[in-house]
Amino acid sequence: MHPVHEEVWNFLISPSEESFSELAVRVFLHQYEHISAIRRWCDRRGVQVDRLRSWKDVPPVPALAFKHEFLCCGLPERVFYSSGTTRGREHRSQHPMPDLRLYRESAVRGMKMFLFPDVEAMPIFSLVPSAEEWPHSSLAQMVSWAQEVFGTSDSATFAREREFDFQGLQQALERCARSGEAVCIMTTTGAWIRFLDFCRAAGWCVRLPHGSRLMDTGGDKGAPRPVSRNGLLHATWNCVAIPGYFVVNEYGMSELSSQYFDNVIANRVGGVFGPRRKQAPPWLRTRVLDPATLSDVPNGQVGLLCHVDLANAGSAVAVLTEDLGRMTEEGLEVMGRAADAELRGCSLALADFVVR
Repeated sequence: MHPVHEEVWNFLISPSEESFSELAVRVFLHQYEHISAIRRWCDRRGVQVDRLRSWKDVPPVPALAFKHEFLCCGLPERVFYSSGTTRGREHRSQHPMPDLRLYRESAVRGMKMFLFPDVEAMPIFSLVPSAEEWPHSSLAQMVSWAQEVFGTSDSATFAREREFDFQGLQQALERCARSGEAVCIMTTTGAWIRFLDFCRAAGWCVRLPHGSRLMDTGGDKGAPRPVSRNGLLHATWNCVAIPGYFVVNEYGMSELSSQYFDNVIANRVGGVFGPRRKQAPPWLRTRVLDPATLSDVPNGQVGLLCHVDLANAGSAVAVLTEDLGRMTEEGLEVMGRAADAELRGCSLALADFVVR
């Protein structure tokens, strides 16, 4: 493990708010030294790397750059790819990771904080294909780690490359209902909508034991129709009796190694009363930037999301997305993709990146 990666590893195990900023700068300087594409990009933009003092000074790499450059500080242990649903599979992002342990530690600790803060283990049923079947999917890998670390022996996967075993999932949920054992369901939002439609068409529902929970992710990708968040929560309660405060939406990207989660379970366990917002572990911070100037906007205003993820020590620590959102005292609100016309600053940054 590279010494900088070792520092990040130690931070994941024992986070320190005071050291985040300094470590983010050191991680970026490590990337500037070892990734020629980042070095060329910074030099072209006139970034004076010796003057970086804060995590907010780190120049963010456009997420779209992961489609054009191989951003890796060394030989990759694994390369993950985006789904390619937005612009097609030929335009997928690639995220090479030279040290997979950082991603695993970040994912497992993040899920413990926001999905399993009150339990050590429970059955985990997945509507995401396994990491063995989808080795280049960071989501499949995260779910497989969840089953390995937090899942009991009767955890199971009810999805393959091109098909779902909805009847098998129904039978497994019925067994949990009879035994009184709480269960966790991990799924893409699109797959869960399809399962709810399947159950409604069959007139099937079940009352899962208290403490059962659902994690969904990915928005409407793969969904047969759009469904509002409130509509999804209502349908979930009607079908499997999981209340909204045990339904956690995850926000992540193939270009990141850490995730945001809805705060509802963590708040309930911690006795905190507040609105549903997305929160992140201490090694992931987010700036909200003006789409044209890429300067920070005041708290509460909408802008482009720029994530600084220490667990991305092997690729790009600061990633500028095309997602719009706003930061409040309670956490992050993600508000969808920016229109192409809104991405002037992001487009200019990407243009500098791909020019030879």
